[in-house]
Amino acid sequence: MPAFRNVEEVRDFIASSSPESAIYVGCDSRQFRSKTIFVTVVVVHINSNHGAKIFWKVDRVRRITSIRQRLLEEVNRAVYTALMIADVVGDRPFEVHLDINPNPDHRSSIIVKEAVGYVLAQGLKPVLKPDAIAASAVADFITAKY
Repeated sequence: MPAFRNVEEVRDFIASSSPESAIYVGCDSRQFRSKTIFVTVVVVHINSNHGAKIFWKVDRVRRITSIRQRLLEEVNRAVYTALMIADVVGDRPFEVHLDINPNPDHRSSIIVKEAVGYVLAQGLKPVLKPDAIAASAVADFITAKY
């Protein structure tokens, strides 16, 4: 999995992919003693059925203690990345995957409405757990390495 240093390599790969390829953007985070690590991913699902190319970026910041602030920062990072590539996506399927569970039994449900509203306001399609694989599976897997 290549870490993307700049968004141009992601844009170039998407532009050269087939029109049937689906693009998913997501972000997950992990807390440590003195820092929070965010992993933002772009998943290019080749032809929407032939495996995927995954680009990812890791950012370390001072520990964020508020769950609400941390989740909203995940949403913001995913949306920002999606907007950086949106013009090359064209008519390909394009989704922003949010690591948010709409079930009220889960802590992340506290921001469902505002997160979905924010993504929709940017003209993007939000996807929540359990279908948000870019955030809840791919980015989560990468955060486990740190």
